[in-house]
Amino acid sequence: MKTKAKSLSIVRIAVVENPDTKRRVYGGVTADGRFSKRAAAKLGIKKITTWTEVEAKSWAQATKAVKAGKGKKVAP
Repeated sequence: MKTKAKSLSIVRIAVVENPDTKRRVYGGVTADGRFSKRAAAKLGIKKITTWTEVEAKSWAQATKAVKAGKGKKVAP
């Protein structure tokens, strides 16, 4: 039985610093540079100025690529 391969999609990831713990946080970003409501409430950031676009099958694969320095930096 053949399985259908999942196609690659563009995943937008922003790397920001958590103001409470000073740790790096990876968050998903919309095409116009906005964080999700939950992330915006937790981090106090609504609009992102720069993010990285990566082609990946999953979120885990995308974050590994960003950590490795791959992807295209975008600044609208």
